[in-house]
This record gives sequence, C-alpha cells and structure tokens, in this order.
Amino acid sequence: MYNGYPPYAYHYPWQPPQPKRDGYLFGVAISSVVGSTLVVLAGLGCLVLLALLAVVPNTTASKGAYFASIMLLASLAFAGIVGGGFALYHSSRSAFWQKPSADFSLPQFWIFVLLYLAVIGVAYLLQTQGLAVAFLPLTGVLIALAGIFPALAVLALGVRRLHFPRTARWPTSWRRFTLALVSGATLSIGLAAVLELAFMVLLVRGQPVNPLLCVDQPNVSNCQNPTIYNIIFIIVALVAPLVEEAVKPLAVVVLIGRVRSAAEAFALGLACGIGFDLIETTGYISSGYQDWLNVALIRTGSGLLHGFGAAMVALGWYYLTRPGEHRVLKALGCWLYAVAQHALWNGSWGLMLLPAPVGSFFNSNAIIGSVQLPYYEIVNIVEVVLMLVFFIYMTGRLRTKAPPAPPPSEKGEEKPLLASPV
Repeated sequence: MYNGYPPYAYHYPWQPPQPKRDGYLFGVAISSVVGSTLVVLAGLGCLVLLALLAVVPNTTASKGAYFASIMLLASLAFAGIVGGGFALYHSSRSAFWQKPSADFSLPQFWIFVLLYLAVIGVAYLLQTQGLAVAFLPLTGVLIALAGIFPALAVLALGVRRLHFPRTARWPTSWRRFTLALVSGATLSIGLAAVLELAFMVLLVRGQPVNPLLCVDQPNVSNCQNPTIYNIIFIIVALVAPLVEEAVKPLAVVVLIGRVRSAAEAFALGLACGIGFDLIETTGYISSGYQDWLNVALIRTGSGLLHGFGAAMVALGWYYLTRPGEHRVLKALGCWLYAVAQHALWNGSWGLMLLPAPVGSFFNSNAIIGSVQLPYYEIVNIVEVVLMLVFFIYMTGRLRTKAPPAPPPSEKGEEKPLLASPV
C-alpha cells in the first residue's frame, strides 16, 4: 500500500535580524567619502602648481619668499594626497563595506622628542657651517620634520594619558582620528585663511597705510600712528584666535552626537588642532629661510597651542550636547580658555610691535649664559610651560572616566572596544 512521501525533516537555522544601520553615521561616512575625494583632488592640484613653480624661473620674488611658496605647496599637496588618501580609505571601509576600525594609539611621546632633538642638532650643525639652505631638498625635509615631531609628541602624550590601561581601551579609532587630522590640515586651515583675510580687509579699509606692512617695515611713513598698532593687535590677538579656535574642530562638531566620551571628544579635537598646526608651522618655519632654525625653535610649542585649544573647544561642544549640571557654563569655560590661551600667545609676539620703550624692551635680548633670547620669546616659553601643566591636568581628569561601549547601532561604523584590529 502506498503511504506517501516521508515528512521533510530538515530545518534551516534561525537567522537573527541584522541591526538597523545608524543613518546619521552612514550620512557622515558618505560625506567623508565625498570630502576626502575633494581633498585628494585639491592635493593633486597643489602638486601641479608645485611642479609649475619649480620649473618656472623666479624673476620677481626673493629667494626666501620663493622657497616658502614651494614648501607651502608641498605641505598642502602632501596633506591632500597622502592624508586625503588615508581618509578616503577609512571612509570607504565605513560607508560601503561596514568594516570596523582599529583603536588609535601612538608610541611613547619621548620617542618623538628625541627625534626632534636629532633634527635640531643636524640643523644647528648645518647653520654653524653656513649650510642652512645650501641643500634645499634636505632643508625642506628638516623643516617638515621640525614641525611634525613636536606636534606628534603632544599628540602621543595626550592620547596615552587619555588611555584606560585597566580595560585596554583607547579613546578613539584610527578612522575618526584620520578624518579629524586631515580636516584640520585642509578644511579648517582654508576656512581660517579666508575668514581672517575678510576681517583684515574690513579693519584696514580707510587706513593711510596697510598695518601688516608695518610689521616688516615699521619705519614706513604713518606706521608710527597708534591706531595702526591697535589694528595690528586686534588682528593678531583677537581676530585670529576667535576664527581659528572656531573652525579647527569642525570635524568633531559634525560627529559630536556620536562621540562616546569626553576623552574621545578631547582626543579628536587634539587631532584637528595638530593637523592645523602641521600646515601653519611648516609655512612659518620655511618663511625664515636662512634663519629657519630660530623660527623652528620659536614654533616648538605651537603644536601644544593649536592641539590643546582645539581639544578644549571640542570638549566644550561635548559638554553642551550632553545632559548634566552647568553644561552651558562648562562649554563656555572650555571655549573661553581656548581663545584666551591663543590670544595671550599671539599677544606676546605683538608686544615687540608696541611703541618704545615697551616694544624695544621685548625686542631686546636677554643673555642666559652664552645664549641670547628676545624677551618676547621668554614670555612664550613661560606660556608653553603653563599650557603643558594644564594639559597634563585636563588629560588626567578626563582619564578617570572610562568610555562606554558603543551602542549596537554603531556596529560597522566604529570598532567595538576590545575587538581585534583590522
């Protein structure tokens, strides 16, 4: 007798539903892909301009100005092509493949300090032999390293102090760090240049002489007018700090709703400021030309200035967007500190532009053993020491609060803490 087919006994295993992707982070990832692509294209454009400038004979500009232009274009091309390339890689992994990112970490800060001292030693030997700019490719490399190593020392010190050793947690990921660093070196510095130029045009309109001309040529007619000095001081000590501190951590502000902790906000802001500093400092040092070593020494603390300032602004945004007592006051305090720190730094340089006897005093040299330092540089050194003390204090306070694990909605966008690196 026919009993029919036996029952079908195979059962497919139950597949749990995939977590819904965070639309905000996906939008940020797509925007990052587009932005990174534009950065790479801009870097290629700077590379083309660099090639044209290198082959076209210099008939108008001085050797120092010509060299400074070469170095500025080279640093922008490197930031655009190399930095933008890394940013595009990380953005694509997040947007299209939903791959996690490894925790960001750096070696001990003293390694970068030793490398910086080695660069300064080589530069000093070349200068004493009258070879400061005899080999321009070597000079360019030394100038770049003289700006990079102090900045990396500050970054390594900050990130390692924000590290949570008991749980092996680091404050942020390579993906977010890369985007923050590249944003500071490209978008932020471009916006700052445009805004500062616009404010400068408004302030100098109607003046008998361009105040910025008086910086390099103080004996020009009308440069002794007190109004001219007031305008210079406003540009240097008020406009520049307000503009730069506002635009440096823009990448963090865009992502502030998904920043996991105050420590991560601080670390990402620090990366933005370091990126900004790398471009600005390269330009300043290369403008010194024959005396570039002295300028490099003066700019040693600029990585701490820009990095710490941007970190405090990002921290202020974090406090403002999180529930808690006195969040507005905390945010205003962070922002005010960043602007005041920058204003004091710039203002100490502006002291030597003041009329005699104040300006002449700060422009004179203090003799310390066999070393001569202008008094305004001594003011800068004191400021760097005070900034470093407060920097260590702030990173220590933020380190006491371990960051929470990322929510399930961030799976594929950021690497879960304690997961294996990619």
